[in-house]
Amino acid sequence: FLVLIIAVVMTAGLSAQDRIAVGLKTGFTSTKIKLSNVDSELGDIKSEAKSGFLFGAYGRLRLFGNVSFQPEMYYVKKKSEIESEDLTINSWDVPLLAHVRVLDLKVASVYGVAGPVASFIGKTKTDIPNWDEFKSTNWTFQAGGGVEFWRLTADVRYEWGLSDISDLKTLDIGQKTNMLTFTVGFKLIGI
Repeated sequence: FLVLIIAVVMTAGLSAQDRIAVGLKTGFTSTKIKLSNVDSELGDIKSEAKSGFLFGAYGRLRLFGNVSFQPEMYYVKKKSEIESEDLTINSWDVPLLAHVRVLDLKVASVYGVAGPVASFIGKTKTDIPNWDEFKSTNWTFQAGGGVEFWRLTADVRYEWGLSDISDLKTLDIGQKTNMLTFTVGFKLIGI
């Protein structure tokens, strides 16, 4: 799938170089594991958000008017705390976003982004007993907005978990990642 995206961007770049952009991005995350289906026998299980980071790259292909397709790929460290026990998930996230410029000024532009995110989970670390079975793929939905000035971007996004991050055999507590991100980017080439 990633090879297909790269091929589309490269082909589009050859035929219309004024329609593509490529850049780098980095930022901070605040991740909380949302627990649903918590049985009353388990009591009140508390989940707290902790901060992490991300870094990677993005591409943008202008489709029509102010609407673009913006695939991204970044490495992200997601950290959370459940009942005073730490949980760390390292993953490669691939957002497939619709990018819409909502306000275009001469100096800067304001945009919104939204779309699904495929998260490929790599290394995990937890002190939580009996929690060692994580899925290799996780799906979320991301939405947010930002500002672009010259070659710099700054945005804030929220991500809602669509699927559980693991199949716990001993507990059915429904665990989805919800994440708030703050990123800055630098456009290397393009629009």
